[in-house]
Amino acid sequence: FIAHDLAVVRHFCHRVAVMYLGKIVEIGDRDTIYTRPQHPYTRALLSAIPDVTTLGPAGRIRLTGDVPTPLNPPSGCRFRTRCWKATDHCATEEPALTTRNDGGQLTACHYPESGPVGVPTGEPVEVSQ
Repeated sequence: FIAHDLAVVRHFCHRVAVMYLGKIVEIGDRDTIYTRPQHPYTRALLSAIPDVTTLGPAGRIRLTGDVPTPLNPPSGCRFRTRCWKATDHCATEEPALTTRNDGGQLTACHYPESGPVGVPTGEPVEVSQ
């Protein structure tokens, strides 16, 4: 089931794969992806799901920067130009899709996060293009 609406995906799928510019950046069982996303892009997508129990944009991760073209993606991590955790390492080496926990969740990130979705940790870092 392919969709851009993660609120709908949650009701249809037992396993979820999140893609950015044509590459899988995170994959795992539904409950783990929705409660403990590790890739910054997954966290941003999940933070955009409307929550009727809260008012306003609290906890919403707003991505900055332009979306790169898939015809000429950035070097290293494809998400680095919009990621608040990016470093020079992200510009030079593409992260491998690696198992990060006992639940079989795979994440392609040099600096994966843990814990529930919320405001991202760390400030944006300037990286060379």
